[in-house]
Amino acid sequence: MTEDDPRAPPSDLNEPQARAVAATEGPLLVFAGAGSGKTRVITYRVAHLVATLRVPPYRILAVTFTNKAAGEMRARLGRLVGAEVTRDLWVGTFHATCARLLRRYHKAAGLERDFLIYDDADQRAVVGRVIKEQKLAATRCGRFSRASTKRSRKAAGPSR
Repeated sequence: MTEDDPRAPPSDLNEPQARAVAATEGPLLVFAGAGSGKTRVITYRVAHLVATLRVPPYRILAVTFTNKAAGEMRARLGRLVGAEVTRDLWVGTFHATCARLLRRYHKAAGLERDFLIYDDADQRAVVGRVIKEQKLAATRCGRFSRASTKRSRKAAGPSR
């Protein structure tokens, strides 16, 4: 599998990586440390599924944790199987993929198509505006906010 021929087996993979690329039945979870070649393995596997086994691109979902890895994966796939094929693949972060699914199936989820997703900073800004507009005691709300944050952290487990 090279940029010249996505069907040719990649020669730069180690044994576990090559097995992961060759595993074509069902889903595959690639779990490994930083810099171990996860993006490369997933990229080659997707290219193999599309170029060799003729799996329709829209039937493939490749998710990762970071925007950087998702962008790199999409760029590599573009070089391996072409931009037109890559457009139909589902490649992105977990968050972006879930947002895309919610936008596509917003009615089934009970949402408007133009719903908003607030990050932590957006949430704090909205709560701050509400406190100010409603003339609430910031100290009372602040204590609740800190207690709520502590509960959330405790429920999520120890931080790294």
